[in-house]
Amino acid sequence: MKKALLICTLLCTFLMVRLVSAAGGQTLRGYVSCSKCEASKGAGEGHLDCMQQCLAKGAEVALITDDDHQLIRLENPNTVSAQHAHHVALYGYMNGTAFHVISVRIL
Repeated sequence: MKKALLICTLLCTFLMVRLVSAAGGQTLRGYVSCSKCEASKGAGEGHLDCMQQCLAKGAEVALITDDDHQLIRLENPNTVSAQHAHHVALYGYMNGTAFHVISVRIL
């Protein structure tokens, strides 16, 4: 029974990775920030205090991209809760106007 469950889990994981790859999985690099701060202000690791204040006032967690300083809302912000104000690489896919994060890597 345990062997069958392990095989099923591995198969499901493999299929999910294949589906995300086929659906246009991509990696975005930038700083985890909030939706209230300007892109230039939130693109740095010294932004943590300001970010925490903004989040307490209802701001959303977002990513400020490295290349064009675009503010991208994160669909599942709990995946980056330990990386606030850090420079990261997020792997995932766009879901409407928000980015769905599958994995996080600190740069």
